[in-house]
Amino acid sequence: MNDPTKQLAQWNQSAYEAALTYARAGLESVEQLLRLNLETARQTLETQTRNTRELLSARDPQTALSKLAEANMHQTAAYASSVYEIVSQMQNQLRSTFEEQLARVNTAMKGGAADIARSVPGGEISSAALKSTLAATDAMMESITQATRQFGSLSEETLKATAQHMVKGAEELTKVAESPKKR
Repeated sequence: MNDPTKQLAQWNQSAYEAALTYARAGLESVEQLLRLNLETARQTLETQTRNTRELLSARDPQTALSKLAEANMHQTAAYASSVYEIVSQMQNQLRSTFEEQLARVNTAMKGGAADIARSVPGGEISSAALKSTLAATDAMMESITQATRQFGSLSEETLKATAQHMVKGAEELTKVAESPKKR
């Protein structure tokens, strides 16, 4: 049978490494979001300065405003997509780390169940019960993981569709603003 002290030390080390991985993933994502926000703020300032100049010199302010709205919708959609990508990457990294941790714990528990069956009188019954519990837990975690992946996929599709609708709406607004002139 394995030394319980060594086993506990291994589990603690594994948990510590997982916590570090979670912390690193979180910090990397925060860093990416900060960079994105700073870059977006810089671009927005430049864009708004340029747009104000164009608007002040425009002969037809309505058309100019419509074009500006369309450009803003494109920029907003790109920003939302970038934020979603960063968050999605972090979620995938955290899920992967969690799955690795769960696999290690399951392997250790199955080994412990085998040790119980070999070393304790009547341990086969306890070992079988533990193995059955682990199998049910594995099945439940697989279902949760699959549902999470499906939700992530659905969220991504929804975000893309929303961004496309925003851009199409802005394009339609521009067409409507320009249409009275063509008459």
